[in-house]
Amino acid sequence: MLNSTQANHRDTSTSKAGVQSELMGEFGYLIEKIERAEFRQDPFRFVLIDDFLSREHFDQIVSLEQIRRPVAKSTEVLVSDLLNSGYKVQHFPGCTTSVKDYLACYNSKKWPTDKGLLEGYGLTFRMHEYRAPLLARLVEFLNTPEFQVALERKFGIERPCYVETAIQKYLHGYEISPHPDIRKKAATYMLNINTSAESEKVDIHTHLLTFRPERRYLYDFWRHNPEVDRCWVPWDWCETKLETRTNNSIVLFAPSDDTLHAVKLAYDHLAFQRTQVYGNLWYTVEPDARTVSYRDIDLRAQTKNLRSAVPLPIKRLLKKLTKRGIPGL
Repeated sequence: MLNSTQANHRDTSTSKAGVQSELMGEFGYLIEKIERAEFRQDPFRFVLIDDFLSREHFDQIVSLEQIRRPVAKSTEVLVSDLLNSGYKVQHFPGCTTSVKDYLACYNSKKWPTDKGLLEGYGLTFRMHEYRAPLLARLVEFLNTPEFQVALERKFGIERPCYVETAIQKYLHGYEISPHPDIRKKAATYMLNINTSAESEKVDIHTHLLTFRPERRYLYDFWRHNPEVDRCWVPWDWCETKLETRTNNSIVLFAPSDDTLHAVKLAYDHLAFQRTQVYGNLWYTVEPDARTVSYRDIDLRAQTKNLRSAVPLPIKRLLKKLTKRGIPGL
């Protein structure tokens, strides 16, 4: 006979197993889509799936009150509306967490961004209260061990990690310049759940990029220096190969030395907001990698500085030697 503690444990385990079984029955088709999806290789290895959610699920989700907010008369009204709708300001790269500072910049159109830092000054909101059962179930499913294992199998991830998925809205000004993602990320996925058909036409989407020929040495640099973390780089070091504009599409990839992606929002967020299901797999044990700036790995600038330090008479001599077939500087 079971004692009360054992009985409660069995009841809890049975209840949890039942919930997971129900979630798999409702959303298990998403795992099947990921398993069947073929990898694309240009500009790097990734998966892009259109019509990820079923038409029924997608239509329901983008019609939910927490996702489809009314047109706002001002950004102040929009911010207040989101805060009252179960969202909180999220600490996020390319963003500030100060509503006051953001509104001051938005209204004055003066952004205190240091382009040397390659970071925008947007505002990101994360849903913390799931008022619609469908949203709660979807996010719960995407945080299950079953979904995590599916991603681990898809991308060949063997080290221990954990999954984190949330729903986020991003306002104008959010920007992250091209980057491959830091080494503690095992996988990244972003699902577009925008409420307007116009969303596919405006500049709110993730860019997938490649380095320009003169910067491709960075692929080798990151590959051969695992003790150095990957960093953000200037936009003009790269060229965009693809933008993930399609609504209800999901992009998934395992961060590596070539997974350059970026985003820059320049749009009117009063009518609708860029909305995503955003998730990552994070390694449980973070790699021991030191942080560097793009300036530290800018070999072209360092070579230019070296050239400028050479006295003019020496430059002239080297030029003469070069003309005679003797390698110069």
